[in-house]
Amino acid sequence: MVPTVKAGREWIRAQHDLDARRQLLRSDPNQRFGQWLEIWLEARVRKVAPHTYANELSLAARYLTPFTSMRLGEISEGHIDDWLADIDARGKLAKPGVGTPHVLRHCYCLLSVILGDAVRHRLLERSPMERIARPKVPPARPKYLSEDDVKRVLDACLATGDPRAVAVVLMAHLGLRRNEALGLIWDDLDVDNATMTVHMQLGRLPGDTTLQRRQLKTLTSRRTLPLSSALLELLTAVRREHEQLGYTTPFIITMEGTGPVDPDATTRWLTTVGASIGVAVTPHRLRHTAATLMLNHGVSLEAVGKVLGHGDLKTTAVYARVLDSSSDRAVGALAAIFDR
Repeated sequence: MVPTVKAGREWIRAQHDLDARRQLLRSDPNQRFGQWLEIWLEARVRKVAPHTYANELSLAARYLTPFTSMRLGEISEGHIDDWLADIDARGKLAKPGVGTPHVLRHCYCLLSVILGDAVRHRLLERSPMERIARPKVPPARPKYLSEDDVKRVLDACLATGDPRAVAVVLMAHLGLRRNEALGLIWDDLDVDNATMTVHMQLGRLPGDTTLQRRQLKTLTSRRTLPLSSALLELLTAVRREHEQLGYTTPFIITMEGTGPVDPDATTRWLTTVGASIGVAVTPHRLRHTAATLMLNHGVSLEAVGKVLGHGDLKTTAVYARVLDSSSDRAVGALAAIFDR
């Protein structure tokens, strides 16, 4: 989707140029991986979000250089196995005992897409990635805050008077993702039924750096959540303040009514506030905390998954592996039963 007719024409011209370069590459029996990578990245910028593209560009520059001068057709499964083993070894040297399994997985996925697209554009007959197993990533142990630390973070954020404090409250109370909280507008709030509907998120569209509301990645992420009386009261007060100040932006979280706030700046702000009270906190850690606290207080796995917008209970089950005082109480209850 392009914002103007002029931008649309420029995009069409760019596509024609890319097609011509692909055709030229197809006619060259000595086509190099580096040539294809350059064309692939140029087309990729309009297909994925800016943040995703920046990550792929960084990975390509850092890890794909061993293939740059190789002909596309001579890249074999053996070359790729050695490449993955080298990345794994470098990661373990950098972080002994841990390594960087996520980087290894990201590199595998990136090369797989690049070579898969080469097949789709008839530059290769088949991808050498087809029979190479995707690297496994050990399940992560979610990092979460104690109930006392959550209360301290919320109090510290609200004490600043910064509008982003409301986003922090929403993330903690509803388990929202950062961009879900920042993408909420007043139409998502149903005061009569005391609910908030989450069906969009704040982000940037491919090829555009403007912050705007965009669809959630999956349909299961769409959900309507009940609001506590305290949360509804807070949101009502915020809306009243917006009306008094003459704000016209529909966004609930806004700085001086100028539109949505930057997600990365919000993360930095929250981290700084947390550091001021000695608590390591991020938006994602607040989400982990919401999930863990719900499970620790007896909420079913299925219900927690629905609140968080998980499409697969395996994702929610990650939080169920966390052991804390509630687990101690559970084991203690069993001991009491058997003692009787």
